[in-house]
Amino acid sequence: MAATENSTNLHILPCQEDLFEYTNGRFLSDEKCQLAKRYLKFDLTNLCEEASRVTNGSTVQRVEKMEGGFSKALLMRMNNGKEAVAKLPCPNAGRAMYSTASEAAVLHYRSYIYRSQDCQVTDIVILVSTHTQVPTPKLLAWNANATNPVGAEYIIMEKAPGVQLFTVWDDVSAADRINLIKSLTQLERQLATIKFPAYGSLYHRQSISKPSERIDLDMSVDPAGHYCVGPSCFPAWTNGSTTADLNSMLDMGPCEYLQGSWVQTMLIVKGLDLHQYGSALAQRSASRTCLPMNKTMSLNLQGTPEDHTILRDIALKLLPYLAGSPILQQSAKPVLWHTDLHMGNIFVSETDHSQIVSIIDWQHTSISPHFLQARWPVFLSPPDNYALGPKHPKLPEEFENFDPHDKEVALFEKEKADNSKAYEIATYLNNRATYKALREIDEPTQEFFKRIGDSWDDGIVPLQMCVHKISETWSQLGFSNLCPLDISIRDKEIFNQHSGEYKQWYGICDFAKKYLDTDNDGWIAPQADFDEKKLQNKALLDLLIERAPTENEAMETRRMWPFPT
Repeated sequence: MAATENSTNLHILPCQEDLFEYTNGRFLSDEKCQLAKRYLKFDLTNLCEEASRVTNGSTVQRVEKMEGGFSKALLMRMNNGKEAVAKLPCPNAGRAMYSTASEAAVLHYRSYIYRSQDCQVTDIVILVSTHTQVPTPKLLAWNANATNPVGAEYIIMEKAPGVQLFTVWDDVSAADRINLIKSLTQLERQLATIKFPAYGSLYHRQSISKPSERIDLDMSVDPAGHYCVGPSCFPAWTNGSTTADLNSMLDMGPCEYLQGSWVQTMLIVKGLDLHQYGSALAQRSASRTCLPMNKTMSLNLQGTPEDHTILRDIALKLLPYLAGSPILQQSAKPVLWHTDLHMGNIFVSETDHSQIVSIIDWQHTSISPHFLQARWPVFLSPPDNYALGPKHPKLPEEFENFDPHDKEVALFEKEKADNSKAYEIATYLNNRATYKALREIDEPTQEFFKRIGDSWDDGIVPLQMCVHKISETWSQLGFSNLCPLDISIRDKEIFNQHSGEYKQWYGICDFAKKYLDTDNDGWIAPQADFDEKKLQNKALLDLLIERAPTENEAMETRRMWPFPT
């Protein structure tokens, strides 16, 4: 990497604009907007000086940019051989201050740190070290006020030790994989046992100035009295804005939790239990109806704002019954969880690949109901047709008759299933509460709480599907009383029609993302040929249109296609 030297003896990129711009890929959809959401200008010299200060006066000699979907990350190499990482949230990371302050609190809650002078320096002896052994990078400094000399919010931490799991996974023996998976479930158990008083996000008490916006942790888990649960920092609560405007009208939490009951103690938290949590999610979705519709969806799939109001009222009739379900209440405790455990976020020892030495990327970590937090780590997610329970994965009976390619696929699926089974069994043995949350909560109920907050973004049909499924299986869900909904035969026929249309739309979008190797934003990795991807995008659409049996279906396919051609 080319470098120039400035007056403070810092070696930096010759063009700092390269640091500010997003350069980790291109976008097939609305690229100008996507890049703008990831553009961040800041004062590199002042950031390097702060990094130098918190690493005992060492000089930053080299800066390398890394990027994620919501943050800039700068790897800073010092003249004494040390390495630090500076993380700066982009505009799409959520409401100003909250994302940075919450991530800093989560990292603080795990290790000794020294905060910058802009954050009222104090030594904080952290708490999770007394409750967990979850390894996280050591936090050196942070500032959640963008008016600081850096000109942006930032976190500075030590570089995670070890190597990222994806760089060595293929070389990890089966025995070491099992040991690593066991260790992971033990760390997850430790997180699940921390007692939080509310749903929301974790903060230092001084970060949340309004007492009405926070619920302090109990002395049993925070004897020094430093931490609280405050409003959710998840970007979905921002309505596409990082300022107060519409966000100020939303109940972002915290929602206070007491096992078996809920109390209304917060001025802006009108919370009574899981019921209020679901109501707040419904309110969030309602607030997003001011955002543009998804142009690839028909009106039947997207739904008008009036349609969403009617469905929301129906869903809210179900909510108190679902929230009061004894089975659901058993897995409703507030739990802090890392919900993006892929192999890039897990670091293992260079000499013992079964030993987890650091887990990174705690941005947007939330404290949410256990049944919504529990999930398979990304790299251990089960393949299709995976069987839960004691049945161990096997190769197909006709495996010996497969051609070489099919044998390779079958072996890959078998290995994937073996890893999933190892996680399932280890979770059962080491983390029974999470196992119950993962397996014993019925899918319609779990999906209901996921969809009620995102019905505008996802379209109206997924929540409709949850509501209809719940009404159809009401008695099977353990309810002795009659279902409060009375859905007419005509409404069911209309729903079935819309459901079929939705599955067609979803199939086309999934097909496009799979074969273009992209996501909902149309992100294309920097190592790919972007112009070639655009040609592939057009060729795939042309192929589907050519195969459409009627002109109307060809027109529908063109409208449903997720990426412009």
